Amino acid sequence: DAKDKSIELEEAIGELVIDHGWMETADGALWDDEMILLRLNNAVQKKKGVKILGQRIAKELGAHVAQVVGHTALLYRPGSPPVLNLSEDGLTDER
Repeated sequence: DAKDKSIELEEAIGELVIDHGWMETADGALWDDEMILLRLNNAVQKKKGVKILGQRIAKELGAHVAQVVGHTALLYRPGSPPVLNLSEDGLTDER
């Protein structure tokens, strides 16, 4: 059943050990740039797993999954002060 496989995938990804140093590096990159691309093809084989793992990482970093394409997740977390202007005028870099 597809629902059972989805639950199994979520459980398997929930049990993945994420290196603390890697998470610190990702956290630092988010503070510097607010958006980072995570290429997760070495961590998960199924594309659906990328979304689940991306959401798990985002939650731990206080970020949001902005987009998932293939085996890549784009995370966003506003800095303090924000670097990116996400107003309705469009996306502009305020650096």
